[in-house]
Amino acid sequence: MLKVALLLLAFWSGCCMAIRFPIVLVPGIAGSHIEARHTKPIAKYPAHCPDMTNWRQIWLSFKEVVPVLAHCLAVDMSLEFDVDTLKYNDPDGIETRIPYFGSTKSVEYLDDSTDFLIKRLTKYFHDIVQYFVDNAGYERDESIVAAPYDWRKSPWSMDGYFERLQALVENVTAKYNAPAIVISHSMGGPVLKAFFNTTTSDWRDKHIKAWFPVEGVWIGSPKVLEAMVSGDNFGTPAPLSDLIDMERTLESTLFLSPMPGLWPQNVSDELIIVDDTRKTYGVSDYVELLKALNISHAQERLANVMSKREMIHGPPGVRMYCIYGTNVDTAWGYKYSALDRSAPEKKIIGDGDGTVPRPSLEFCRNWVGKQPQPVVLKAFPNVKHVDAIMNEKILQYIHAEMESLAEEHISRA
Repeated sequence: MLKVALLLLAFWSGCCMAIRFPIVLVPGIAGSHIEARHTKPIAKYPAHCPDMTNWRQIWLSFKEVVPVLAHCLAVDMSLEFDVDTLKYNDPDGIETRIPYFGSTKSVEYLDDSTDFLIKRLTKYFHDIVQYFVDNAGYERDESIVAAPYDWRKSPWSMDGYFERLQALVENVTAKYNAPAIVISHSMGGPVLKAFFNTTTSDWRDKHIKAWFPVEGVWIGSPKVLEAMVSGDNFGTPAPLSDLIDMERTLESTLFLSPMPGLWPQNVSDELIIVDDTRKTYGVSDYVELLKALNISHAQERLANVMSKREMIHGPPGVRMYCIYGTNVDTAWGYKYSALDRSAPEKKIIGDGDGTVPRPSLEFCRNWVGKQPQPVVLKAFPNVKHVDAIMNEKILQYIHAEMESLAEEHISRA
């Protein structure tokens, strides 16, 4: 009889992990689908652009990022800043939404096309979802769910997102009568950090078993400044010249900029260097940089984001496993011949994951011993920023730690 009981216990703690701890996935910047439609004619919308009368996926759709249509995409994705309300809104006549909330469909592929090659090129959280389906008995949209968001904005401008995320966590933990495992990537780290700040310790203790932030951009990355100065097409065929004006309107660009007061002092004066003017822009010069780029209401935009970011750099109040890549050449700053739309002439290289410098990735070290819950750091050498969420060793590490948490949970029962 004892052998039967032990076998049942092993079966529970091994293959049926999904029942023990449901999983909630939170993506990073550019990691959620965006759909748009027009409610009236848009004056600056060229005639060759697609019909937007009905809802249409604009991010990421390979149909929209081809050079001939990239300008259309930029118009639909741009935001307008209201200096009176300090809100970022869609332009008049354009509506956007983030589809598939709760479903892994929202994060597995950025372009969920029927074309195999396109799906492969835009794969995102698919491998981690499939891993837990194959190896731990999870079921899509049941025991493993996803919480996409409007990554163009900061967490505080994503109207209703925190409420939807909290409801999703509560629903899935009630369904399985167990706290959730949360796995985030990139910008999803500081977004969740802001979310946890809105919850009570009792709520977190009840609903969150552990958090696995992968490649968290804790104190920012100079790469978003490169996007503002010379553009970033996220590896798509879209010309930088079509996207740069749109990227300068996004609140998330400022939200992910290197954080004043926390960015390492030895590199703080070398984020953007412009040789022809002999001007250097560091973390204390963002207002000047925004003005030089002709971004309106620079002071108000910056103060609004940075004052809120200052509130989220304490410990998260949950058990966390901070996972990040290292030993990959990463830009810590950029040198330009002139402050225009051309690419940087030189990058100032340091350690990191290829996108985020190491000091930002391992800022979570500051939370060790600052909260009752453990904070564990785990570095994976030679793993790049986007590749991390698909890396087999990282998936196995997360799974192994979840099994340990399950054993601990059983021993306390």
